[in-house]
Amino acid sequence: MVDRVRKTYGKTVAVDSVSLDVAEGEIFGIVGPNGAGKTTLIECMEGLRRPDAGSIRVLGLDPLANAYELRQRIGVQLQTAALPDRIRAGEALDLFSSFYERSADWRSLLDLVGLDASEHMSITKLSGGQRQRVFIALSLVNDPELVFMDELTTGLDPQARRAMWDMVRSIRDQGKTIVLPRNTLTGSGGEEAQFGLL
Repeated sequence: MVDRVRKTYGKTVAVDSVSLDVAEGEIFGIVGPNGAGKTTLIECMEGLRRPDAGSIRVLGLDPLANAYELRQRIGVQLQTAALPDRIRAGEALDLFSSFYERSADWRSLLDLVGLDASEHMSITKLSGGQRQRVFIALSLVNDPELVFMDELTTGLDPQARRAMWDMVRSIRDQGKTIVLPRNTLTGSGGEEAQFGLL
C-alpha cells in the first residue's frame, strides 16, 4: 500500500502525493509518459529510494526498515540491468539463486521464459528479447510473492512484446502479484487495455 508518497530532487517533484493499493494476484499497471515518476515510485516501493513524505507498506513490511526481509519476498526486473558478457544464462540463474534463503528451480524458470535451449549460451549471444527473458527469470529465482517489472517491453518488436505479455500472464497464473510500470508512448495499441491497465 502506498499512501500519499512524495519524492523530490531539489526543485523537481518526481512523485507528488501518490496513493495506490495493489491486490494479491493482480497485474497492476502504473501508466504514464517518460518523466512521470513511475520508476522513482517503484524504487521507493522496492526500498531503493527513501520517499520525502507519505508511507509505504509492501507485503505488510516497511521497504526501508525491513529491507532484507522484503528482498527475500519480492522479485525485481530493473529498467536497466547488465550481466558480465561471458556469463551463461544458466550460470547467472544458478548464481543469483544462491543469494536467497529460498529459491525456485532455475531450470524450470528457463523453461517458463522460453530459454530452456539457451542454458549454456553466453549473454552476448542472446538476442535483445532473450536477454530480457533472462532478467525476468532472474527476478523469479527467489520464488517471490510480488514481482516488479520496469518497462518490460521497451525496445522489443511487436511479436516479442506479445510473447512478453503471455509470459506475464503465466507468471500471474502461478499466484504471483505483478507491478508493471508502463510507458504510454511505447508499445502497440490495446496492450494496456488487454491487461486492464487503462
